[in-house]
Amino acid sequence: MSKALALWVGLHPFGEVDIFLFSDVSRFSKPWFMNNQQDFQPKILPFKVSKTQLTSAAGLNTLIDAFDNSTLKDEFIKCLPERSSPRSQGSYRLGLIQLSSFMFGHDCIEDLERFRLDPMLEAIMKGQTVAARTMGDFLRDFEPEHLDRLNRFLSKQSRSYRRQLIRMLKKQFKPNEAPHLTIDSTAHVQRGKKMEGLAYNYKDLWCLDSQVIFDELGFCWDFELRAGNTKSGVRAADQIRRALSAYKFKDEKYLSADSAYCYQEVITTCLALGVKFTLTANQATTGWENHIAEITKWTPWVYTEEQIKIAQEAGVTLPEIELGRFYWQPSWNEGLRLPVVVKRTKAEQTTLLFGEHDYYGIVSNHSLHEWDLQKLMQHHNQRGNAENFIKEQKYGYDLLHFPCRELKANHAFGGLAMVAHNVLRWCSIHDNPSRPRFAKGLRNKFVHVPAKLVSHARQLVLRIPEHFLKEVEILREALGLKLCTSLSTAGP
Repeated sequence: MSKALALWVGLHPFGEVDIFLFSDVSRFSKPWFMNNQQDFQPKILPFKVSKTQLTSAAGLNTLIDAFDNSTLKDEFIKCLPERSSPRSQGSYRLGLIQLSSFMFGHDCIEDLERFRLDPMLEAIMKGQTVAARTMGDFLRDFEPEHLDRLNRFLSKQSRSYRRQLIRMLKKQFKPNEAPHLTIDSTAHVQRGKKMEGLAYNYKDLWCLDSQVIFDELGFCWDFELRAGNTKSGVRAADQIRRALSAYKFKDEKYLSADSAYCYQEVITTCLALGVKFTLTANQATTGWENHIAEITKWTPWVYTEEQIKIAQEAGVTLPEIELGRFYWQPSWNEGLRLPVVVKRTKAEQTTLLFGEHDYYGIVSNHSLHEWDLQKLMQHHNQRGNAENFIKEQKYGYDLLHFPCRELKANHAFGGLAMVAHNVLRWCSIHDNPSRPRFAKGLRNKFVHVPAKLVSHARQLVLRIPEHFLKEVEILREALGLKLCTSLSTAGP
């Protein structure tokens, strides 16, 4: 028996251990060996009022600087409706405040009230930031021509950032000159009744619908918000033309999409613009499943050594995949022949429709002399990454919900969110080209930076923790901005 236990036993009036001793321990003080983490109580610190000017969003200073000093500023101003009120100080100021709100991570325009208490933003914006009601009025000023310009700005912004990354990044991280675009749509489920455009979609969801174009880097090239019962693919050709308006016919560019976009208007638009496309084959528009029997040569899928090794270590059997192709003649153009690449995978269970294989097809205008079947299928599969960026727009910028009743105002809200998304994505790629962070991670690293606003040498400066300053300096250098002037650690 340990010494501590013997001391405890000695305290017992009968000098022996029995059930009563441990079942009624409230009669005695606990020894040290019975204390545990359940007795932990946090130390609550008192509050004291401070007149020091503090901010929790010092990182916005760098992001606003990067946007304001870029060549995109003037193009952005052209997208905005004019504001003549002297209190608003112009539409650019309002647009910049809303971009800052998205970059900070606000969930709705009512969160702009938090900005009104921030001394740093009051200094940057040269006055107290606007109220939520003012921002709502600004969004309602957007007309169809402003929304069209805003979408054209998105494509210019994405192209500009791509070119800057090509110039600045190391060789192994440089993106391709040719963008690989993906177009897709998604539902934004709402709970209201009076919002314009709300309708039930094919999944019986009460929602608005958006159709968006992303590239392989995550930049948004076009954003359309429309009624909830709008089918995928509607007006897709207009968005493709707008997104690629700066490219010539001979310029290399790619587009991928799912089966909702496999129809005549999208295909003819891509052919007219010189776009190399891959579209998931649609049975209703191509009848591709009826031609599978015409394929006489099937090529086995070749796995890499790394894929084989990973599967062996995980105890997983890689699926048996074969590739074949035939040429499809559209009924609307008898002189056109488009290759259809078919992937057949050995099914775990035999089905009545396809037998022992599952089939998946893509329609393309790529030359099969330059692209082998597996390379083309892998290229098309990259479109799945767009799902991550659609999820990012919903959860990273809270486009799950829209703030206004008018559809065009909500469209403007979503378009401005995508402008802010492109800024953060650009910074994220500079920060880590191999594994860029999504919005939440980037905000925690660069935006939500605590700082003290102090007057130094007759100018306002932000005093931030040293480890944050090092990160900000690295980012500013990558973005081509002037480096910050570090203050002495002494002083207020």
